[in-house]
Amino acid sequence: MKSKWLVLFLIWLMMLVAYFDRINLPVAASAMMASLHLSKTQWGFVLSAFTFGYALTQAPGGHLADRFGSRKLLIAAIVVWSIFTGLTGLATSLVMLIGIRVIFGVGEGLENGAQFRLIGQFFEPKEQAFASSVFFSALALGPAIGTPTATWLVANWGWPDMFLVFAMLGMVVAAVLVLFLPKDRVTSVSADKNPATDAAAKGDFAKAVRKSTSWLCAGSYFLFNVAFWGFLSWVPTYLREDRHIPLAKSGPIGALPYFAGFVGMMIAGHLGSSVMSNRRPMLVAICYLGAACGLIFALTAQSTVTCLCGLCMGGFFLYGGFGPFWAVAIDLAPPSARGLFTGSVNCCGQIGAFSSQIIIGILADRMKSFSGAILFMTGALMLSAVVLLVLQKLTPPISLMSDNG
Repeated sequence: MKSKWLVLFLIWLMMLVAYFDRINLPVAASAMMASLHLSKTQWGFVLSAFTFGYALTQAPGGHLADRFGSRKLLIAAIVVWSIFTGLTGLATSLVMLIGIRVIFGVGEGLENGAQFRLIGQFFEPKEQAFASSVFFSALALGPAIGTPTATWLVANWGWPDMFLVFAMLGMVVAAVLVLFLPKDRVTSVSADKNPATDAAAKGDFAKAVRKSTSWLCAGSYFLFNVAFWGFLSWVPTYLREDRHIPLAKSGPIGALPYFAGFVGMMIAGHLGSSVMSNRRPMLVAICYLGAACGLIFALTAQSTVTCLCGLCMGGFFLYGGFGPFWAVAIDLAPPSARGLFTGSVNCCGQIGAFSSQIIIGILADRMKSFSGAILFMTGALMLSAVVLLVLQKLTPPISLMSDNG
């Protein structure tokens, strides 16, 4: 019992640092674009460089976790991405910055399959929505804490030193993982290197891929990430440029939607593990529709206060869907290839993230505002909700599923 909560805390801490390192670039966006003479279109390519590297290692990272266990992979991942977080502060050109962010994304991409594998291994199916929501609360708390921290560092120390501070923090957490993260059970595929069991695992994954539910799950996550990464990557710039909030105030104000996201995660995670445990796809669809309404409210708001209320509503529902969604994905995954399956779903999501950040940059440049970008994100959320409602009809109750799969 103690072991599973220790594991959950440690992977939560790791994800918290990951989101510190994902939000610090958007916070520094205006200063870096001015310093390096970059347009919003070029900045969109900088943002997408992370998701490109991140997508590349989703499925391989999950496969490595299935084969060799999660512990070593997670420690290696945080060391790699922390090094390249620090190197971001040394970038002097567009090409150099893109190259650094691709490898930074490769490092972070190694973690997800291994972390989902640990949740599936240590928690029972009915616990997984809540455990996933606790874990994914780092996605909201990371930006909520990291945004004002990074803003203060940029304003007082400059953006190069800001990246160095976050890199050092990552190395500290890597040391904590070395000391305290327990060894996880490795599947028979990796333990005995038996070609027969290896082939069985591959066969289980191939069967899962052929199911329409797998494609609906991956497709909904692709569409969701179009909006989520637009929200994460461009909101700080939107507040400063469209709503004219100065840097010193944008950090604390910009953190509020992420705190709302944390509350949404806890509530939706509880619902997904209790009264809506057999209606998780529907619960996620409701969250995405709520997020779309929040973004529209923010776009049409006449004042900064009402705009912020809309962004908080968007954050509440946008983040709220994470725990129940990944509980669905873990349920659909075959136990012998859980890391590979969840990594593949996440890879599809990052393709959406990669393309959306480029498109949003182009739209913001062409339209001289973020109006078109917000409508683009809203449309993706609505379409994702429709896909999830179809998935709900095809998803069996948890009680009819095999253990964790």
